[in-house]
Amino acid sequence: MLSEAKLKIKMEKNDFIVIKKENPYWRAFYANGYGISMNDYLILHAVEALYLIESKKAIVFDKNRKEIDFEYICKMIGKENEFIWQLYLVYKDVRDRGYNIRVNVKQDLTPFEIYERGKNPLQHDSFAILFIAESGKELPLNRLSEALEIAKRHQKKLVVALIDELGDLTYYQVDETLTEETILKIYRRK
Repeated sequence: MLSEAKLKIKMEKNDFIVIKKENPYWRAFYANGYGISMNDYLILHAVEALYLIESKKAIVFDKNRKEIDFEYICKMIGKENEFIWQLYLVYKDVRDRGYNIRVNVKQDLTPFEIYERGKNPLQHDSFAILFIAESGKELPLNRLSEALEIAKRHQKKLVVALIDELGDLTYYQVDETLTEETILKIYRRK
């Protein structure tokens, strides 16, 4: 039964590898936006693996076939990427809201693409890309402007995911940016 399907993920260094022949349901996960298919493997981004572990849809093993838990993975990944927790918060929130989301591994500025609810990423195009900002931290408008240009070039909406001090998220659609150079700090009203 698909609802009981669990991926077996092998963690090598900070790579998360799903061996297709060991995972009969890998296609269902891939069709819902998880990973990059490469020959005999499905390669997952760390946030995808974390989400699947937390939602009890995957088990991660080390090279000795010992199961690794969520906290251990966070600690290992966090050593190399201090931004991983922000990425994970956004990824989890978007998935929990019922949208399919795909990691855009080629783009640090806009790390995620979002698909309409119920739309399969293999058969449909994304409608938006995400830019992540933290409340109370400087947001150089040139980076926001660059993200907007990427969205326009791909004919997508630009959505800013604003993470506040408590880890809560608020989303804003951006249609244009200022042309004058300035630094913007965004706060969410209480």
